[in-house]
Amino acid sequence: MFGAEIREDYSLSHGELGLIFSLATLASAACLIWVGRKMDDVDLRLYSFCVVVSLAIACALLAGGRGVVFLFIAFFGLRLCGQGLMGHTSQTAMARYFDEGRGKALSIANLGHAAGQIFLPSLVLVMIAYSGWRGAWAWYAIVLLVVMVPAVLFLLRGHEARHDALMARLDQIGAQKPTTKSEAPATSQQWTLREALHHPTFYMVMVNVIAPGMLMTGLMFHQIHMIESKSWDVTWFAACFGAFAMMSVVTGIISGPLIDRYSARRLITWYLMPMGFGIAALVVSAHPLVVLAWFVLSGVTSGLHRSVASAFWAEAYGVRHLGAIRSLVSGISVFGTAVSPVLFGQMIDVGISIEIIAAVCVIWMVAAIPVTWFGLRFLPNA
Repeated sequence: MFGAEIREDYSLSHGELGLIFSLATLASAACLIWVGRKMDDVDLRLYSFCVVVSLAIACALLAGGRGVVFLFIAFFGLRLCGQGLMGHTSQTAMARYFDEGRGKALSIANLGHAAGQIFLPSLVLVMIAYSGWRGAWAWYAIVLLVVMVPAVLFLLRGHEARHDALMARLDQIGAQKPTTKSEAPATSQQWTLREALHHPTFYMVMVNVIAPGMLMTGLMFHQIHMIESKSWDVTWFAACFGAFAMMSVVTGIISGPLIDRYSARRLITWYLMPMGFGIAALVVSAHPLVVLAWFVLSGVTSGLHRSVASAFWAEAYGVRHLGAIRSLVSGISVFGTAVSPVLFGQMIDVGISIEIIAAVCVIWMVAAIPVTWFGLRFLPNA
């Protein structure tokens, strides 16, 4: 929503701004893999404090910076600390410190993301109107420092005792497990990142986990081309996006009890199906109701995705090294969201229709279901 103002202020074309943003995103994805795993070694209070303060600095740089170099650094900070580490910290902490009721904890934490999709676009328009686009980012930095930092420190009071209790419980569980080298990866519930990377399930499930963000980002990035090629009304398209956000909220709330009752292992195979049906509608029809169907069904998958995927890594590989495992997962996912707009754009440039692009997305999702199901067979107690 700030794109037009940023392009005008920096005298950039659409392509130049997109290139800077994509390069910053790719750089943040690479750094996220290293920075994210530090969550296993650093106190959660200090880690959260540093993430929020770093995000505030990135907001301040975008508000006051001049020149393309500062723009790149600001984008890098926003993508690393905002899209990357804020969600990574939240999801890893919920999955690690909540054993019973993990699904409910994750679904509650995810409400912030879904609520932001509903309310922030309107708030952004108001802030740009009253403060200008740079003023809006300055206010973001102020709110993060004045409100978010004290809130994080207050809400994490007593965390040391909570962390010590978790470590004691994990040590007790580990003492009851076989510890021979030949048995360790197969029987241990506290896998290291190295052990997870040597296990086929990780890669077969990643085919599933990367799909929602990567494919939806690619399609939404080229939404104007889609609207024009299908002769849809822009206002109708924008209105239907609200349905996506609402379904994401509703399904996100429901996802918690579902995870606690059936486990993320069972749900992760099938949660792509609603989005698959929604994107399939783009292939077969240009009727305006297709927009609503696509967004509603994709909202169901989106609401399930964050909670189910986060709970799955904890269920499959344990929580002791969850920060390292999830940081790699997050880095790969962010990399996918950076690649898909470029890839889909190249396909459009050579004359491939949006229907064929959507069909490729559907094929990916259909193929991911049996791949994930088979990959789960390699887990202990599958």
